[in-house]
Amino acid sequence: MQKITRNHTNHRCGASHQRAKLTTEQVSAMRAEYEAGVGGYEYLAAKYGCGVSTARDIVKYRTRWAS
Repeated sequence: MQKITRNHTNHRCGASHQRAKLTTEQVSAMRAEYEAGVGGYEYLAAKYGCGVSTARDIVKYRTRWAS
């Protein structure tokens, strides 16, 4: 069973959040692909099944900081 991570206000965060669509491994892979120049936000969003703004926020470390 996966450990549930919580932030300073005791809310779930990262992959343990009940509405999370991406795993920690997918987030790491997405960042690695972007840094390697494999594709842009649209490509990553289509590949991982999330929105373009979500892909952008993950790559820019606006969300999923602990990943």
